Amino acid sequence: MERYRELLLSVLLFVGICLFSGAQGRGQDISLREALERALLGNREIRKAEIEVEIARSALRKARENTFSPAMTFEETVRLSGESPEGFSLELQDTISFDASLWEEEKVSLERAERALEATKEEVKKNVVTSYLEILKTKNTLALEEKSLELLKERLERLREGYEKGEAAAFALQEAEGQYREQEGKVRVLKEKLRLLEERFFQLLGEEIPGEEVTFQPLPQRLPAFSRDLTLQDFVAMRDEVEDLEGQRRVLEAQEAQLRRKGLPQITLEGTYSKDGWSLTAGYSFSAKSLDIALEKPLGTQGVSSGEHFGVGLAVSWSFSPSLSEEKKQVELRKKALLLDLETEKANVLFDIREKYLSLGEAWNTLEGKRMLLEAERERHAQVMKQWELGSIDQVTLLESELSLFQAQVACENAFCDLLASFVAFLRSTEQPILWETLFPQEGDERK
Repeated sequence: MERYRELLLSVLLFVGICLFSGAQGRGQDISLREALERALLGNREIRKAEIEVEIARSALRKARENTFSPAMTFEETVRLSGESPEGFSLELQDTISFDASLWEEEKVSLERAERALEATKEEVKKNVVTSYLEILKTKNTLALEEKSLELLKERLERLREGYEKGEAAAFALQEAEGQYREQEGKVRVLKEKLRLLEERFFQLLGEEIPGEEVTFQPLPQRLPAFSRDLTLQDFVAMRDEVEDLEGQRRVLEAQEAQLRRKGLPQITLEGTYSKDGWSLTAGYSFSAKSLDIALEKPLGTQGVSSGEHFGVGLAVSWSFSPSLSEEKKQVELRKKALLLDLETEKANVLFDIREKYLSLGEAWNTLEGKRMLLEAERERHAQVMKQWELGSIDQVTLLESELSLFQAQVACENAFCDLLASFVAFLRSTEQPILWETLFPQEGDERK
C-alpha cells in the first residue's frame, strides 16, 4: 500500500512538472489579423501622422480666425506748462479680412495631412503583412535547414561507423563533417535572423518584443480576391502624388484670382459714428474683402466733442504696380510647370502600377507551379515509402525523400507568402485599402 501511494505521488508530480513546463513553453500567440489591429493602435508613425493632422487643422482654424486681428494703441500728450497731462486717448483698431489664397493653401495642407495619415496607416499595414510573411518564410526555411541538418548528422554517424570498421575513407568522413558544421552555421544564422525579424515586427506594432517565445499563427489557405481584368488607368488619379499636385494647382489658381483683383479699382464703403467723445469708424473694401474697424476714446478733455454724429461715404481708388504683371506672369508660368509635372507624375504612377501588377501575376503563376510540383513530389514520396516497406532502400534514402517532400512543401508555402506580399504591394500602388476581407475572402469570393 505504501509503495502504491509513493508511485501515485511520483506520477502526480511528473504530470504536474509536465503541465508547468508546457505552460511555460507556450509563450504568446499572435495572428496576422490581430497584428494589423494592434499596429493601428500603437504604431509611432501613425500617431505622428495624427498629430500632423491636428496641426494642419489648427492652421486652418488660424487662417479662418486670422480675419480678426485686433490692435490697441495708446496716445498721450503733455502740455508744456508742467501741469498734469490733459490729453490721453485710447484707440482700438481692428481689421477683418478674408485671404482666399491663404485659406486655400491651409485647406490643401489639411487635405494633404489627412491623405498622409491614411497613407501612413496603409503603409504600416503593408509593412506588418510583409514582416509577418517574412517571419513565416524564415521559420519555414529554418525548419527545412534543421531537417537537412538531421540528414547530414545521420550521414555523418553512418560514415563514422563505416570508418571505424574500415569501410569508409577518411576524406569522406572529413567531407561529411565539414558539411555538417557548415549546416550548423546556417541554422544558427537563421535563428539570429529570425530574432531580428521578430524585433522589427514588434517595433511596427509599437511594442516591445516579449521575453517569451512568440508563436506566429499560420495564414488561412485562401487565395486573395484578385481579378486579372483590371483597368489600371482608373487607379492613377487615386495616388497621393497626383492628388498633392492637384492641390498645388488649386492654390496657384487662388493666387491667380487674387492677383486679378489687385488690378481692379478699389471700392471702399466708409461709415463714421461718434457720440460723447467716442468715435467709431468702419470701412469695407469690396475688392480686398476686408473690414477695418477703429474705435477711439479720448480720456482727457482735449479734442472731446459733444453731440452725436453719423456719416457714410463711398471711396473709389485705383493703384498701379509695375510688378503686378510680372507676378501674374510668374504664377501663370508656375501653373504651366505644375501641369507638366502632373502629366509626368501620372505617367510614372501608371508605370509603377503596371509593374506591381506584372509582379502579382508572376507570383500567382509561381504559386500554381509550386503546387503542381508539390503534388508530383507527394506521389514520388509515396512510391519511396512502398520501397521502404519492402526493404529495398536504406534509411538515408528515405530521409532524402522526406527532405525533398518537405522542400516542396516549404517552397509552396513561401510562394503563397510571396503572392500575398505582391498583392499587398499592388494594393498600395493603387491606393486601395488593405483589408482582411480582401486578403482572405470568404469561400466562393475568390476571383481569378
